[in-house]
Amino acid sequence: MNRQEDLSKVFDRTWAANHNDVAKRGRERERSFMDKMFKTNTCAKKEIKIVTPDMKAEKLQRNITNASNFQKQNKLNNMKSKWK
Repeated sequence: MNRQEDLSKVFDRTWAANHNDVAKRGRERERSFMDKMFKTNTCAKKEIKIVTPDMKAEKLQRNITNASNFQKQNKLNNMKSKWK
């Protein structure tokens, strides 16, 4: 008894698996979903922005100022609510 498959059947099966457009589209959709989910845009990786120490210091100072202003506003609002 010959248990080997006909080579034409094997070829047809592997060719259909390799040229399956539905599977390719599914892999593309999955890849784009993962890119969106983890924000790994390939175009964005090519655009590298140079950040200097001066820019870092300015951003830190801006964040400190914004946090301070927020705390002042919060204290003022708490005082207003106590007077009502």
